[in-house]
Amino acid sequence: MKKKLKSFVTLALAALMLLASIPVSAENPVFPDVQKEAWYSHYVTKVAEIGIINGYEDGLFRPEEQISRGEFLKLISETAGLLPLNGSPNWSWMSKYWQMAYDNGLLTVDAVSEEILFDVSIESLNRAITRYEMAVIVSNATASKFNLMDGWRAVVTSPSNYIADYSVIPEKYRDAVEQVYGKGIINGVSFVDNVPDGSFCGADTLTRAQAAKVIYLILWSGERQMASFAEAGETINVQETTEYVSFAMRYRNMTTAERQTALFGNPNKTHFTSAADAQGFMTTITVPCWKLDNGGNKYASTISLTMHNLVAKEVELIFADIFNDDERFPIVTWGGARFTDKLRHSWGCAIDLNFDQNYYCRVTNGVATALVGSGWWPGVNPYSIPADGSVVRAFAKYGWGWGGQGWSGGYYDYMHFSILASGG
Repeated sequence: MKKKLKSFVTLALAALMLLASIPVSAENPVFPDVQKEAWYSHYVTKVAEIGIINGYEDGLFRPEEQISRGEFLKLISETAGLLPLNGSPNWSWMSKYWQMAYDNGLLTVDAVSEEILFDVSIESLNRAITRYEMAVIVSNATASKFNLMDGWRAVVTSPSNYIADYSVIPEKYRDAVEQVYGKGIINGVSFVDNVPDGSFCGADTLTRAQAAKVIYLILWSGERQMASFAEAGETINVQETTEYVSFAMRYRNMTTAERQTALFGNPNKTHFTSAADAQGFMTTITVPCWKLDNGGNKYASTISLTMHNLVAKEVELIFADIFNDDERFPIVTWGGARFTDKLRHSWGCAIDLNFDQNYYCRVTNGVATALVGSGWWPGVNPYSIPADGSVVRAFAKYGWGWGGQGWSGGYYDYMHFSILASGG
């Protein structure tokens, strides 16, 4: 089984981590059980601030609790901006993230034997993830073709001289352990309390605090300390990328105050309340698109969108990609900035396409209830947006997320794209 690894954009983060049904706000994360002086405080706070991980409904983070395989797959999938390539089982929120990781090669232990880490059963995904399993997933992600990731391998010399328990690490995990050590994503001392010799302790399970540090160091690679016994080696062939750094990508590393100052000119402001309020921050752009005539034939046309000045350029690039793709996806209805809510549309940083054929819905017990629009029929209705199609790929290339990936509570918004990688 050789899976084609797809390139979905840099610094795609976000979407809320489904660790509880009512997550703590990532805009101002406050966890009473994360003390400022704790070793993990900075990692938890930063990763929560950008929306990758949240606390529980009681407001606690519970840093020492184990993190399950399914929860960790959600973290890494959203960090890498993964999308399902071959459909997804929908009997659990975790199954979607297993499928994305599987499709994109993150669960492969041995490419020759085609062995994978664990299966997609509910029992398997609820089990706490081990440090060996984390190492394989992270090594695959950071050595793969995702623009977000490193795209290079660490060359490790004499690891047994530095990793105290190297001799007992199973052969199939050794390369992954060497890579995460070599790249400075993990180390023995800071991850295993009371073990001063740098042992990896791969059979131990990962805590939520440790998971936050792993995600942090994947994203903020400049803060890693490469292991003394490693050096940067070959650069892995990275698939198509872009030299243009979109606001959606830059947004990921901003503080809340920086984001709000950039968007609204005020570090304490959270949204625009009206077109008048947004005056000076918005611009109307005209972009190319395909439309359908009454006979179902496609013809070139244009649409106009009102967007925030900060994202106007990337939106033009996104629609150019959609227009130039062989799919020639047709657009019948569209919308950009509006000021009827406090979320991304009111920022001028969200777009809806083909409303009726890409509905906003809630799925409960396998049954979808339409909230806006009539349905979603990719492959059947030409206006429905395929999960693996040109529209999703073009937005993802510039750091924009798609609401069709789904959010906590069973909500899906197939028409909706925003600067958050979650599509929120």
